[in-house]
Amino acid sequence: MAGAVSDRAGCSSAGTVGRVTDGPWDSYDRGKLRAGWSYPVGRTIVEEAVRSARVHLLSLDFSVPAGGTEAGLLLVRAARYRDLGNTYYLARGTPGNSRCVLHIYAVPSEVRAEARAMLTTGGGLERACKWLAATDSADPTWHDKSRRWEAYLIDGGLREAEAVG
Repeated sequence: MAGAVSDRAGCSSAGTVGRVTDGPWDSYDRGKLRAGWSYPVGRTIVEEAVRSARVHLLSLDFSVPAGGTEAGLLLVRAARYRDLGNTYYLARGTPGNSRCVLHIYAVPSEVRAEARAMLTTGGGLERACKWLAATDSADPTWHDKSRRWEAYLIDGGLREAEAVG
């Protein structure tokens, strides 16, 4: 894993030499919680899942959602941004930056335990990280569009959805 570098600007450039971070991501942000809200899992649990999937992220973000959706409570979003432009200006062998972002969303405190269970023992976080890892080996035409994988807490269960754009 250490020193593994992808020659494409994908997601699994884990352990890229020379990258200075304290985790398998280039940037990290943790939004301030509103009263009555909490994050279902912490940074350590997320880091373990990301490392297990051998993914390097552009960003890991803990966010407070602007509002709920009728579809349910968004717990996690894994996104891979489309390949942008040419890389003709880069020297041959220059590793590309990750295009993968992982968002963990705050939930109302009263459903934190249930949300945590869905992400950990229910496998939601692991599936999000595996989805990100799989994007690196996807067909190059698949990389032409930004894509995302999301998991929602709906009626006590975890519902997953993929979207383009």
